[in-house]
Amino acid sequence: MSTVTHVYKQPSGDGSHLHISRVRTAEGISYSRAEVVRGLDAGESWRTWGGGAFARIRKVAGCPHPDCPVAPYITTDPDHTAQNNLDGLPPF
Repeated sequence: MSTVTHVYKQPSGDGSHLHISRVRTAEGISYSRAEVVRGLDAGESWRTWGGGAFARIRKVAGCPHPDCPVAPYITTDPDHTAQNNLDGLPPF
């Protein structure tokens, strides 16, 4: 199981929002969003850590912003703390 502690975001093509393009694990290894998606598709478990809690990373069909073509995308479900949400992790 890989535990993501940091994210790297890049501007969308139209500059209206940021996309998660890479993640970094607790071991300091950087993975692209596509590598995480391939891992999820292969049955690997990915999670985040923040605020004293874990959250499961899951694949979604595409970016949550309307009319954005980036797909597939990765996210976490909201829970009792925003500190472990994938979008809320510190940058690297």
